[in-house]
Amino acid sequence: MTVNTLPNAFSRSSSPAAGGPRLYLREDELDLGVSLVFKAGDLLKAATEGQRQQHDLSWAEARCLCELLGHPLPVLKLAAELGLSKQAILKTLDGLEGRAWLVRTEDSRDGRRKIVHLTSDGAAVATDLALAMRTRLAAAYRLAGSEAVAGCDKVLTTLTESPVAQTAATRASAPSNSKPNRAP
Repeated sequence: MTVNTLPNAFSRSSSPAAGGPRLYLREDELDLGVSLVFKAGDLLKAATEGQRQQHDLSWAEARCLCELLGHPLPVLKLAAELGLSKQAILKTLDGLEGRAWLVRTEDSRDGRRKIVHLTSDGAAVATDLALAMRTRLAAAYRLAGSEAVAGCDKVLTTLTESPVAQTAATRASAPSNSKPNRAP
């Protein structure tokens, strides 16, 4: 089976030998792409291992700090960005707030919403984590070259921000109506 992956405007050649982007990808090529995305994520996570051990941080806590670096977010938006349930994000935020690395403030437009901000100490820890991942990513970008960087950014942005990705994420996070089988 082939999948139409690129609009015609991006198709220079359907021949892999020509070196240009192709309009169709085979399942094994798509599977390779998925595998590479997973491996890249694992390598970025591994790049923060020393910092996470130094600060006694879980991966969820580290991601939370990095997501807030540079911009505060509402609690539920942060949970959605991290793929965490409301309960999981609240537990994560409680732990980070207990270390004085973040604060939750009331939204000036909606008193029911809380906005999460990094403190200066939290920003320092987040910067330390981000620097480790930036270093790893920058090295790969330098080796791949500027055209590859632009292509990678385009693919990942399309994957994470397209309406199809948002619909799939909404379906995946929606509660299931089916009840689990329980033994009597």
